[in-house]
Amino acid sequence: MQTEVHHIHTLFIMSEIFRKGMKEELQLDHSMVDRIFPCLDELLEMHRQFFCKMKDRRQESCEAGSERNFVISRIGDILVQQFSEENATKMEKIYGEFCSHQKEAVNLFKELQQNKKFQNFIKLRNSNLLARRRGIPECILLVTQRITKYPVLVERILQYSKEGTEEHKDLCKALRLIKDVITAVDLKVNEYEKKQKLLEILCRTENKTYTKMKNGHVFRKQDLMRKERILLHEGLVYWKTATGRFKDTLALLLTDVLLFLQEKDQKYIFAAVDQKPSVISLQKLIVREVANEERGMFLISASSAGPEMYEIHTSSKEERNSWMRHIQEAVESCPEEEEEVKMTESDEDKRIAEAKAYRIQKYQESLSNQDQQICSCLEEKLRIYAKLGDLCGFDDVHVEPHLLIKPDSGETPQAAPLLAAALREVESLHVAVTSSQVSETERSPEESTEELSEKHGFTANEMLESVPGDEERKEIEESPEINLSVEKEMAGANLEDKGGSMGFPGSTGTEIVQAIQNLTRLLYSMQAALAIQDSHRELHRLLLQDNEKTTRSQGSRLNLVLEQEKFRNLEKQRVELADTHKLRQQFQQEQQRWLRECDQRQRELEDREGQLGQRERECQCQEELLEQSRQGLALQLQEYQQSLERLQEGQKMVERERDSVKMQKKLVWHWKHGQQNSLLSRTRDYEVCASSL
Repeated sequence: MQTEVHHIHTLFIMSEIFRKGMKEELQLDHSMVDRIFPCLDELLEMHRQFFCKMKDRRQESCEAGSERNFVISRIGDILVQQFSEENATKMEKIYGEFCSHQKEAVNLFKELQQNKKFQNFIKLRNSNLLARRRGIPECILLVTQRITKYPVLVERILQYSKEGTEEHKDLCKALRLIKDVITAVDLKVNEYEKKQKLLEILCRTENKTYTKMKNGHVFRKQDLMRKERILLHEGLVYWKTATGRFKDTLALLLTDVLLFLQEKDQKYIFAAVDQKPSVISLQKLIVREVANEERGMFLISASSAGPEMYEIHTSSKEERNSWMRHIQEAVESCPEEEEEVKMTESDEDKRIAEAKAYRIQKYQESLSNQDQQICSCLEEKLRIYAKLGDLCGFDDVHVEPHLLIKPDSGETPQAAPLLAAALREVESLHVAVTSSQVSETERSPEESTEELSEKHGFTANEMLESVPGDEERKEIEESPEINLSVEKEMAGANLEDKGGSMGFPGSTGTEIVQAIQNLTRLLYSMQAALAIQDSHRELHRLLLQDNEKTTRSQGSRLNLVLEQEKFRNLEKQRVELADTHKLRQQFQQEQQRWLRECDQRQRELEDREGQLGQRERECQCQEELLEQSRQGLALQLQEYQQSLERLQEGQKMVERERDSVKMQKKLVWHWKHGQQNSLLSRTRDYEVCASSL
């Protein structure tokens, strides 16, 4: 319990002295502070609960009438509860995250120490008596080492427990659970370090670098970032080339592939040695030792795409054995070959689609070339007709030797405006012919039209049916630009020679020839437009068929994926339901335990209330006794004072009597002295008298 109190005190220092000051006084970003103290609140809460359980057990073990005399006979059940099930998972998660970010937290703290204000803050906080001169790095180190102290403490308790008892069994189980938690935390720390190492390598890898695998799949830098790929082992190895030379490479062993990188201009690229793929799939990968080479090993890829062998060397035999062990473990735990087959099938489909698109593009270019040739031939015919007109003496006839459409414009030409212009030209030709033949004026325009239709091979009804309706005419006049170009071209051709043909009945042969040339140009343009439309329509039909096939295949795959997703969702729901049921049971057990603890605490409170009432009564009795004693002492004090006064008066009387005695002694002495003097004088008188006699 004492060590747990010290640990909680360390967490309190980190929380209330350092972290709180950083947020409130220095106004540091909360995310930055949380990077220095990750999961601190969860750690503090978890260890406080653990300490409260041990404290309650100690309180239960106290002797009657005493709070400091106790003998704890059982502690194993609390340890088992703390390091098992949900608590163990929680501890693994919290300590795994805290220990994983230890280096990052210390490095961030060192970066912040470059700030003068932060340095003064740390000095001030370290001088606090509660901090006990512990800095942030020391506190972080103590927290990371705490979980490794529990096995030593439990082993010491085991030494003083009897074998075969339930307490001994609980302690042994708790020791095993603690070691499992420590192993899980170490595993999480190792995974995080490998993840950070892979990210560091990715940051140094060239973005455009790539390599081709044996199955033809292009492996790029982005493929390393897939979530399911985890770094299992990495290190510097030597790739032996066909010429016997060694190339320094960085080998990365992932969950499904083994790849080799080279350093170039402080950047990593995929290694290029003997034109071999620098990415090896772990499927059907065989590892063998090199004979007479204690530091070499062969990597034999026996995939369906084709076998390949690599000779790799390390700096020592122990490192070679370590690499072989890690590769064999990775091969055994590698995902099933279905994923590789799926990837190969998707790549094959992609290559087929690319090849098909390439062929369609080639066909489109070929059709475009043929359409251009058709347009060139038709324009050549127009030029020949113009030359023939010149030879026949129609110099005034103006003909443009090019079509009214552009075959290479990139847009599908519209034939409807050309047809409408051709019909108008036929009408003008009909008027010109009827005006020039005065002898045939008795004939009706309908007969002339029929005769002209027979001459050119189509009827008037067909021409009228082919003329677009009002709605189509509006769309044609609004949308295509070719309608305007046709109108401009025909207007320019008619202004020179046709001027007033509708107003002059005596039209010449030049006008008829001009109308025929214009009609020929329109019909040839229409023929070219129809040829180009046929090409576009065939390509469009081919693309539609291809899209339908792709849609059907994607639909079947989508249905399969949906079924798999539905099955996974059902399985996930089943697992979640089981977890919910388990959590409900745990909650009920926890609730019952909490109720029992509440009842026990209620009883303890009632007992304590009774004890407090008894103590209160005893205190009242003692207070009464003390009051009586105080009154007795007051009476004794009063008597003492009176006796003292009497003693002082007696002393004064004794002193007076002593003074009177002294006076009497003096008087007696004086009397005696006077008597002696008188006696002496008498004696002398007698002697004198005697002598005289």
